[in-house]
Amino acid sequence: MSHDREHPDDDRVFVRSNWGTNRYIYNARNPVGRVLIVGSLLFAAGALYALYHPDLFRSGWEGDDLRTAVTGATTTLSQEKQFGPGSAAGLFPDIVKQEIARHGHGPEDGLTVTLASNTPESSLWDGGPEDADYSVTARGTDTAFCLHVHAMQRPKAMGYDTVDFTVDDGTCPAETTGAP
Repeated sequence: MSHDREHPDDDRVFVRSNWGTNRYIYNARNPVGRVLIVGSLLFAAGALYALYHPDLFRSGWEGDDLRTAVTGATTTLSQEKQFGPGSAAGLFPDIVKQEIARHGHGPEDGLTVTLASNTPESSLWDGGPEDADYSVTARGTDTAFCLHVHAMQRPKAMGYDTVDFTVDDGTCPAETTGAP
């Protein structure tokens, strides 16, 4: 079986466009031209993905950025008064983490928000205070914060009357429960 060239441009990587312009385009009949076509499409798709995922190449946080993000997140959560430490079925650390990531420039998966106190009880039905401490750390920096959260809720009310944060430098001290 002989492989005869059927078109005179089969061996050229670039050919003149047949659409009435003087542009040169990749020649899909040439194997190198096909590779360039596929490579261009993959490059464009990768560029668009990177454009819409700006944290893709950031591996960690900077200390000042983490401080600014924690301050912004605690201010927002205090003003919204929508979630407290005993609400959201124990998902409050995730809510805090998402809010910090929203206010900062580091990757969300580089953040860690850990409960450093006893598990807070929800006061949804009976009303009353909810208190908890959370340690915030981030990959890329030694900066850490201890968030003391105090929330007050009326019985059977949606949202909170107050959600107050106190932010201290360093991780929260481990709470001892007195158990042997």
